[in-house]
Amino acid sequence: MAKTNWWRAPETRSACLLGVGLLMIFGVSEAVLWWLADTSPVPFVVLFIVAAILTGLWIIRWSRQTMAGLQQASDQLAAARHGQANYAIALNDEGLFSQLNNQVYHYVRQTEALRSDLQRDRDQLSQAITDIAHQLRTPIATIGNLSELLAADNVPLTKAELIRQNDRLAQLVAQLILLARIDTHTLSQQKQPILVDTLLKSSLNPLLPLISDKNLKIAWQVPATLQVQVNPDLFREAVINVLKNASEHAPTGSTLTIAAAETPMAVTISLTNQGPAIAPTDLPRLFDRFYRGVHSDPNNVGIGLAIAAGIAQASDGHLQAANTTAGVTFTSSLYK
Repeated sequence: MAKTNWWRAPETRSACLLGVGLLMIFGVSEAVLWWLADTSPVPFVVLFIVAAILTGLWIIRWSRQTMAGLQQASDQLAAARHGQANYAIALNDEGLFSQLNNQVYHYVRQTEALRSDLQRDRDQLSQAITDIAHQLRTPIATIGNLSELLAADNVPLTKAELIRQNDRLAQLVAQLILLARIDTHTLSQQKQPILVDTLLKSSLNPLLPLISDKNLKIAWQVPATLQVQVNPDLFREAVINVLKNASEHAPTGSTLTIAAAETPMAVTISLTNQGPAIAPTDLPRLFDRFYRGVHSDPNNVGIGLAIAAGIAQASDGHLQAANTTAGVTFTSSLYK
């Protein structure tokens, strides 16, 4: 940024006018004293010249310090436009310019953070649109192919497959809408007390056909009187997604352990299957949207666990997964 000429700056002219005013007042006072004293004017003239020199030096020093402080603030604001945040420690004293320096620095840091958040959101939106388009393409293309192959001799089978693909497409759209609500923080925050036993059993009902087909046993370790404060419909969606994942990866005939406990800080809900351990490369990205691990089903979209993690966070909680001696354990902690 171009530097302002010190002599031409308005601040310098203001300081000069102030100095001239002070000298005029001092000169008039000396003239009055000389007239009253009726002595030689030489001492008064010398004193006036000394005062004028000191005033001039004070004007120069004061205006240069003022210009330096204003220039520093101006440079900080200019640097903010280029994503730079530098703290001028030399200006950190007890004066007004120190306060201005701190306020400008905070503004620059906030601007930098907002710029970073905006770029991250833009990148996430672009990636999300790409992923959504990719996920929708498969059922739409399948429906189109089935419609072209529809003939009189294959109507029952084709109709059934069309219905299945349409249901999958509708479910996918519903999940994407829920994911968008998580991203925009528009999930309902209307919480109410509910028994954990009731919440988990209602979440288990839609998955009973899958559990029955795989002949899974349920080890129920949930206290009958334990309560949580959540949005039941919303949190039930998260539990269903985690239960579905745990059931799909559980070996046939194995045991699915559903447990809950209360600690001084949170209520924890854990779901453990006896399936294979999650690959080390998958574990850090398990809750990333559209991520499919090495053991994922080909029809898996990869947003169920991402939705569950988002709902847990919106419920003032946290969802995590870990490989344990018993198998794979998903733990949801709802903080008090």
